[in-house]
Amino acid sequence: MLTELNTLQDIPRIGHKLSKRFVEHFGSERRAMDVILSGDVASISEVEGIGHRYAVSLIQDVASRTQGVNVDDFLRTREAVNVYEKVLDLVKVFTNTRYSRDKMHVFFPYPSTNIDKIMEVRESISFYTDTVKTLEENGLIVELLSKVAPLNFKHKFPKIRERVIITPDLDSYEYAKSRFHGQIDIQLASSPSDIIDISRGFSQVIAVGDDYLSFDLPDELEHEMEFVSEIQEIDDYFFIPEKEIFEFSKNIIALRSSIEIISLLNSKDIKIYDQMDDGELELVSSTLSLIDEDGGIVRGKDTELDRLSGARERLDKSVADTVRFINESMNKCLKNSQMTLSGQDMLKVMDGSLELKEMLGKELYKSYYSFLRQGIDNIYEDLCLEKKERIMVDSFFPEHIMHPVEADPDSIEAFKQYLDKGIRKRELQHKREVSRVLSSYREKVSEMVRKVLDFDVGFAIGSFSLAYDLSMPDIIDTKGIGFSGGRNLFLLSTHGDVIPVDYSVGENRFSPQDNSGRIVLLSGVNSGGKTSLLDLIAQCTILTHMGFPVPAKNMEISLTESMYYFAKSKGTMNAGAFETTLTQFSVLADDSSKIVLADELESITEPGASAKIMAGILEVLTDNINTMSIFVSHLSEQIMENISCDIRVDGIEASGLDKDLDLIVDRNPLYNYIAKSTPELIVERLSRKTEGKEKEFYKRLKEKFEV
Repeated sequence: MLTELNTLQDIPRIGHKLSKRFVEHFGSERRAMDVILSGDVASISEVEGIGHRYAVSLIQDVASRTQGVNVDDFLRTREAVNVYEKVLDLVKVFTNTRYSRDKMHVFFPYPSTNIDKIMEVRESISFYTDTVKTLEENGLIVELLSKVAPLNFKHKFPKIRERVIITPDLDSYEYAKSRFHGQIDIQLASSPSDIIDISRGFSQVIAVGDDYLSFDLPDELEHEMEFVSEIQEIDDYFFIPEKEIFEFSKNIIALRSSIEIISLLNSKDIKIYDQMDDGELELVSSTLSLIDEDGGIVRGKDTELDRLSGARERLDKSVADTVRFINESMNKCLKNSQMTLSGQDMLKVMDGSLELKEMLGKELYKSYYSFLRQGIDNIYEDLCLEKKERIMVDSFFPEHIMHPVEADPDSIEAFKQYLDKGIRKRELQHKREVSRVLSSYREKVSEMVRKVLDFDVGFAIGSFSLAYDLSMPDIIDTKGIGFSGGRNLFLLSTHGDVIPVDYSVGENRFSPQDNSGRIVLLSGVNSGGKTSLLDLIAQCTILTHMGFPVPAKNMEISLTESMYYFAKSKGTMNAGAFETTLTQFSVLADDSSKIVLADELESITEPGASAKIMAGILEVLTDNINTMSIFVSHLSEQIMENISCDIRVDGIEASGLDKDLDLIVDRNPLYNYIAKSTPELIVERLSRKTEGKEKEFYKRLKEKFEV
């Protein structure tokens, strides 16, 4: 029965406490419901107290309620479920993300009454199979997909220490406190002295409220402050641009990869996401290129910021190089200088009216000033300074002769503060622009990544289909399943290649002439491939009802309501187990359509009784015209002696041993043929492969077959 799920507590497995955790983790109930209904196992697993198994079972439970069907509706036995899970494991090998590996669990076989769902999945898988073929030569897509993960905007954001929001209004103060959750300092400041005191502890001050416009503040402070009238009207990125950048930086690999994937798919005319055009994709991509994975601003993207930062980094070295240049130049100048005193100058020096030092200064000043100007020019050029900044550099060195020359530390410190303020201001402008763009696209890029992750789910199924050369089966109205070129997936995945098999049960174009029996006994040699054939039929049946392609070159199959697969029993059962097995088979007596596969059930009790019981079960199945069944057994002759209806017996027989002592077997069953188990061939093989007493043992057994 279909169930409408609108809230978390509409889901029976989610109570009040768990519902609260979901809302806290995802930010809202709507977002939490979207994640659950989309089958995002990876994101659900991240909720506190929820493990991977619970997340998988939760989405399966939700899917069963919203679609009115669950896994057990079609797969009625443990062995049937085992085959389904093993097939799913083969598909998961081709996934590139944890998200798609987990989401594979939302795919399961549907009963025939859900044919619309089956056909919907078939159409989707056909699209992805064609997509994989289109992209087959492009290995980049797999590399990019492997870097995509669900976006996580829940990382703990470090508090902004250098910036403060001030306001004289208590309501604005409380609002800001509630809005920014301690991510930035909020302080009340009702007088100029309050502002001056607060500003000493912060490099950036944002003043909220028009009252501040009438305050008489120091020019320097007023010039550095920013004023806004209403805090409610300003977006978060203005106050804390670092937060948006930080959150995007933690997802930057997934975002960049997703944009590349969408762009690549668009170039191939494969459309999976249409909320952003190429121009918008390029805008977000170029904006992301401005930040690094730690939330910092990448150098080389803003000319003015790079100029200021470079000047700040090179300042000390540039000044030191200039001091060395001036002193070395002066030393060389002094060493090579000669001074001639006139008689008058000598008299002035002797009577004390002229200092010798003063005379030297006059002689050397031109040289000193020339070296000083050249050194300042070097700093100016090295730091890429603007004309207005040269005045500050001029103050680094004294105008009067000093030897050795020394730079003024106070002037240098003042210039450093100037550069630091410029860097902070430019960085803030840069961050605000980056944050503005990113915040405006948050919802769109979140949806984009979800689309890419879902694409990986389909892409994995398409890759699985292409790797195993699967094909979509033809669904028929008559009761039957038939195929050519069928290959067991479990054997293929292990051995890389298997002998293809042709077989048919029921009415289809592959049926043997004049014999389209729905109920079949399959006899044959040990290790001849009977169980492998049953597994193949189970795989094809499950995949068909999932809407997936099947491991056969061509196939026709009718849809059914359920599948029963009974595996080989291990040893003779005790009375309780025997009773339980019969109880399992009793459900087959209803009139629903089904396919029943059973593998060597003779060990449920002694052979004579087993043959009678299997004959009875086959008679019940024959009575239901909506049932198809294949029973593998070594008791075909005994069963036929006890059965009262007409069923078909097919056989797989061995004709001997090859030079490697492997059975020579035609894996394609012969229709209407009771094949011998030929255990003597197995005994002969063992006899020929062993020596000594072991060989004697097998030789004696072989003689029993020759009597």
